[in-house]
Amino acid sequence: SSPTTRLSLLLAMVLQQVGCGSWPEPLFGRLTSPGFPKVYPNNEEQSWNLIAPPGYRIRLYFTHFNLELSYLCEYDFVKLYSGDKLLATLCGQESTDTEQAPGNHTFHSAGSNLRVAFRSDFSNEKDFTGFEAFYAAEDIDECEVPPGADPICDHHCHNHLGGFYCSCRAGFRLHKDKRTCSALCSGQVFTERSGVIMSPDYPQAYPKLSSCNYRIQVEDGFSVILEFEDSFDVETHPESLCPYDVLKIKTDKEEYGPFCGQTSPPKINTRSHIVDIIFITDDSGDHTGWKIRYLTTALPCPNPIAPPHGQITPVQPKYILKDHFSIACETGYHLQGGSLPLLACRPFPFGYTFFMLFLPRLHLLVVDCGPPDDLRKGRVTYITGGEVTTYGAMIQYSCAGPFYAMKMNNDGKYRCGADGFWKSSKGENSLPVCEPVCGLMSQRLVRVFGGRKATVGQFPWQVMLAGESLAGGALLYDNWVLTAAHAIHAQDDLSTLQIRMGVLNRLSSHYTEAWADAVFIHEGYTHDEANFNNDIALIKLKNHVEINSNVTPICLPRKNGSHVNTNDLGTVSGWGRTERNLRARHLMYVELPVVDQQTCRAAFENKSSGGKPLVLTDNMICAGFPSGGKDACTGDSGGPLAFLDPETKTWFVGGIVSWGVGCGEANQYGVYTNVINYIPWIENIILNNS
Repeated sequence: SSPTTRLSLLLAMVLQQVGCGSWPEPLFGRLTSPGFPKVYPNNEEQSWNLIAPPGYRIRLYFTHFNLELSYLCEYDFVKLYSGDKLLATLCGQESTDTEQAPGNHTFHSAGSNLRVAFRSDFSNEKDFTGFEAFYAAEDIDECEVPPGADPICDHHCHNHLGGFYCSCRAGFRLHKDKRTCSALCSGQVFTERSGVIMSPDYPQAYPKLSSCNYRIQVEDGFSVILEFEDSFDVETHPESLCPYDVLKIKTDKEEYGPFCGQTSPPKINTRSHIVDIIFITDDSGDHTGWKIRYLTTALPCPNPIAPPHGQITPVQPKYILKDHFSIACETGYHLQGGSLPLLACRPFPFGYTFFMLFLPRLHLLVVDCGPPDDLRKGRVTYITGGEVTTYGAMIQYSCAGPFYAMKMNNDGKYRCGADGFWKSSKGENSLPVCEPVCGLMSQRLVRVFGGRKATVGQFPWQVMLAGESLAGGALLYDNWVLTAAHAIHAQDDLSTLQIRMGVLNRLSSHYTEAWADAVFIHEGYTHDEANFNNDIALIKLKNHVEINSNVTPICLPRKNGSHVNTNDLGTVSGWGRTERNLRARHLMYVELPVVDQQTCRAAFENKSSGGKPLVLTDNMICAGFPSGGKDACTGDSGGPLAFLDPETKTWFVGGIVSWGVGCGEANQYGVYTNVINYIPWIENIILNNS
């Protein structure tokens, strides 16, 4: 096994200067009383002015504090100032009712500067060692709003080193003041005959510094009516007519408003088919806005009457200008020699009436779906008797048993639909699919010690690949063969690849023959003459083979069921070399237990081939006995390692013969491609190439 390389990363936190230009010094540092850690002198005054970059504040904490205690710190003290504001007066060693010592408290400047002042008086009764403090510039989170204060941004605030910026929700844009979010509420056009228009964010407070323009534009001949619903709340002034926020309504003939305050305007019949609603807000106020429901009116047409065997679509209580309706046939009927009539409401000298745009002669015929399509490997039965194919007739598809069964999710029942197509119980037009039954043996296996010749009916999925070398494979469905990538990787000419099925004697002239149409080798297949990974391939056959008791596909592992576990018994079959180092003339098989990965890795440890170490991956499984004697060998490559599913009682291909060290040697195991890892790849190849 190859050594594993481990990478250790050492992460170092580095304090860096970030931003535009240079920052005032210092960014961090240490302050001490004069003479620290010795006793500080009497009559001493000293101050430090600490300055941080804009958008930052000073953080300061004491690691040592030992000053003379006096009432209200009148004698010796340390005072902290932020601008003109006194933050703290400190003395003593511990806080009292009237004096404060720093303890573990951390102090922050209110702005970008902090002044620290130290003073000692003319005498001390004891030896006091003063103080030691550390400070650093710390970013101010401008987005953190104190309780009761207004947010700094309308919608979203984003803090960054040295400052902040604002952003807006979808449907808004940032005003030039960089803090207010103005609504994107202009250019909206409403063309439906009815609808609802509201101020932005209604019934929440509408945004500031916004200019909204909504247009209602319906067909000519209709008139728009506006009604205000729910609450109306627009900022106003008691002595002036809507000087702050204002709502106006305009048509090409008249202007309504301005509106503001808390009294809803009355219903407005604009007598126009184009209406503009204009709403402008200033930079202050907290009001909920308005909601308008609009509808349209027009002169009605007389209600139409449906002809026999026809239906009017759509059905409306009344029809007005430019309304359309059509005449539809009852289900199961259709018009002969024409389209369905379409009528429209149009102006007439004395009102409105319906004009027929196209009206063919109504001749109704019952829908006929015609004879149902033939089903490959299946048959059809008429449930309704005879061979009736008209609307409502029922048929039943079934598959030719016992070697074919209907694909899941289809019961085979189809009904003649109103559109003239046979439809399944799910309403689908597509035919059902008869798939070959997989994983069945017509002859049971005999449990033996060592290898044994296969008999007729055993391993009907076994495929013999005879080309530049002998290999095996497994039949999937009735036109795909599963094998190992290395077994056909060197095959240059597919036309010379002989594919035989239903054969026991390798030299027999009685077999089912197939030809390769395409070969698909796994794109991750890698080998170095010693190790093989992703050793799997699919061969698409030019034609579907006939399924019978001697030629039957094997199942793929069930995704949620048929997994291969340690100690499971699998059966490998093929015409590979025997213990005499000769190719088997007859199909042989042997049962092998699955070996856990740890045991298998230990067996191959320190083993190599051609100077290259042997590598076992999670895409492989091992099978065999510690004592050896039973194994796959050269010529068996690509053949299946088959397992019996205890639930379905069918056989599935759990592994593909891949590689090993020798054949049947003690403390060595055969290595097989783990098929369960490749189910998505197999399904994808077959789906995209069928």
